[in-house]
Amino acid sequence: MKKLFTSFLVLSLVFSLFGCGERESSPQPNTSADNKTEAITESSTEAATEAETEESTTETETTESATETDTTEAATETDTAESATDTDPVESTTERVVLDLEDISETKENAFTCTYDGVKHDFILSLPDEVENAPLIVMFHGAGDSPENFRRTSGFDNDALPKGYAVCYVGGTVNGKAGRNSRSWNYGRLEPDNDDVGFIKALVNYLADEYSIDKEHVFCAGFSNGGFMNFRLALEAQDTVLACVSVGGDLCKTLWKVRPEKNDVGMLVVYGENDESIPKNFDGSSKTALDPAIEDVIDYMASSNGLEKKSEDEIGDGSILCKYGADSDKDMVWSVVVNDGKHGWPTKELDGFSVNELILEFFENWR
Repeated sequence: MKKLFTSFLVLSLVFSLFGCGERESSPQPNTSADNKTEAITESSTEAATEAETEESTTETETTESATETDTTEAATETDTAESATDTDPVESTTERVVLDLEDISETKENAFTCTYDGVKHDFILSLPDEVENAPLIVMFHGAGDSPENFRRTSGFDNDALPKGYAVCYVGGTVNGKAGRNSRSWNYGRLEPDNDDVGFIKALVNYLADEYSIDKEHVFCAGFSNGGFMNFRLALEAQDTVLACVSVGGDLCKTLWKVRPEKNDVGMLVVYGENDESIPKNFDGSSKTALDPAIEDVIDYMASSNGLEKKSEDEIGDGSILCKYGADSDKDMVWSVVVNDGKHGWPTKELDGFSVNELILEFFENWR
């Protein structure tokens, strides 16, 4: 009996220990939601990897593309995809306080560092022959990239400077507190984060004062993560920017929910037919995406401007260009679906049309 009783006590103690362990173990967080990988397809045969040091840039050659990971959209969002189209536009009441740029220093010819609200940025300025009253184009790189590399791989200076534009290539930042572990932009998904909209406003003010560029003709364009940022500027910098261009980017869900009812910023949206980073209605990818379908975003940009579709034409190798306008106004919203395109910067060699030339043609509507 004593042996039987002792065995019973041992078994009871074992079961008790197993039960306590099960109750006290913490649930493991889901870290798989919204991890995006962006692949950059470049027109040249080079793809550069930017070291995260201040002045060191390493460029390597390849015939294909560079891959960048946008950790901005990583595991902090674990909710399932929802339909954002049910949310009506709202009038924004937020007023942004714009500070001055500080600690401006020229590191080499036309390359600068500065701080805005304590956050360090860098930028490269390319100037036309006639600088005074030149219109300005601000260019935004993708996640993990740099101003210098984007300047080189896009070749945008070659097209913009002869037309009299000043071009400023700006650098994003790393912000681990907001989940951004590579150089990128605060396009609105995560808070707290850097005030990159305020930074761009302050930069425009500085360039207008320092170089006498035309503050009334400021445009923006960006690729991938920089394209996401351009959607934010179109919504929140209407007093600074005339028109924005997003290549391979979309409007994040967070901003979609608070989008203004009216908008007077022009928008050119360029995306690949097979770009897996862009939610689309026509291929069903929007059904499982966090962000709204790009078609719905384009419709919003047009309708909030009071515009209707005016034309639909084929450009390049079967890509479709749609223009939205009003009878009494110029075309203010354009969209391009790149035929068989992926996540890249379209070129004549690869796609039959140059996105650089298209961007400048679009901006000419305001000159």
